[in-house]
Amino acid sequence: PIARKAIATARSARQLDINMLMTIAVIGAVILGEWLEAAAVVVLFSLGESLEGYTMDRARRSIRSLISLAPSEAIVRVDGEERKVPVSEIEPGDVVVVRAGDRIPVDGVVASGTSTVNQAPVTGESVPVEKHTGADVFSGTVNGAGVIEVRATRKASDSTIARIIRMVEDAQAQRAPSQRFVDVFAKYYTPAVVVLAAVIALGPPLVFGAEWMTWIYRSLVLLVVACPCALVISTPVSIVSAISAAARNGVLIKGGAYLEAAGSLKALAFDKTGTLTRGMP
Repeated sequence: PIARKAIATARSARQLDINMLMTIAVIGAVILGEWLEAAAVVVLFSLGESLEGYTMDRARRSIRSLISLAPSEAIVRVDGEERKVPVSEIEPGDVVVVRAGDRIPVDGVVASGTSTVNQAPVTGESVPVEKHTGADVFSGTVNGAGVIEVRATRKASDSTIARIIRMVEDAQAQRAPSQRFVDVFAKYYTPAVVVLAAVIALGPPLVFGAEWMTWIYRSLVLLVVACPCALVISTPVSIVSAISAAARNGVLIKGGAYLEAAGSLKALAFDKTGTLTRGMP
């Protein structure tokens, strides 16, 4: 798989990447009969990629857990009758009945009834807000003691919760300054190392008549040792892990650049007094 990725990148992007560096090193080790070294390189590199894949999957699962904030079914009033339907089938204009203690399934406007709504899951403000006829409500928020009827204004796929999920996923895709640096670094570093290894392998034997196998072996050692796979793998994984961990704790970060900027902050100003007092982001 590593060799296939290397060949595909070389054909499509016309450049050498980390996979090509690893492939050359492994082939060279096999030619020299150093099977243990070849196996060790492949295992360690594959382990690093597996950990990256695991971290990415875990991040996606944690983001998708936000979906549980909104219920999967809702009670819709049709021609005076109440029917339970999947939230995905609710269209703008449908009237949804939200009982006391239930989560509001869709974004909409209160058509009738009065209640207090806990909007902390969406806005972060822990103090419940009173809702009367004509007031806007968000999917995923919790209805209080009263029964209200909500006229849907958006489909479930375009609800506040769904948009929050998309925002976090888009944030993961944004490149932080450190990630952009690593990408540029790898683009130039890999060909440079390959050229240097070729000079080490060919230079001394051709110029000074040195032993071929000795210098080929040394060039292969350079290829393996100089591979920056740890640097290239670690940066995107750490960015994605941090964004998803923050999202699980109720903090939405717009991207890797903003995450890195937060590291240089000296002071923070908040206007959500209830959130701070109760410690419930």
